[in-house]
Amino acid sequence: MPPAGSGTARIRPGLPALTAFFLLVAIPLGFTGCGHATVPCPTPTTELDRLRAETERARENTERARAEEEGWVARKEAAAQRVRDIEARNDSLAGARSH
Repeated sequence: MPPAGSGTARIRPGLPALTAFFLLVAIPLGFTGCGHATVPCPTPTTELDRLRAETERARENTERARAEEEGWVARKEAAAQRVRDIEARNDSLAGARSH
C-alpha cells in the first residue's frame, strides 16, 4: 500500500470542480438541437404526411391538366383537319367550274 503522504493517495482538489463544470457545460449542449450544424433535425411525421398529401394533390392536378390539354390539342387538330377538308372541297369545286 502506498504511504499516506504519497501523491497517489491524494485526491486532486481541482478535478471534481473541473468535472462538474464540464458536465454543466456539455449536457445542455446535447439538448440544444438535433446535431447542431452538422446533422439536420428529422422532419416530424405530421409534416412529412402533409407534404406527401400536397405532392399527391399537385400530381393529380398536373395529370388532370395534361389530360385536358391533350383533349384540346385533339379537338384543335380535328378542327384543322375539317378546315383542310373544306378548303380542298372548295378548291375542287372552283377547279370544276373553271373548266
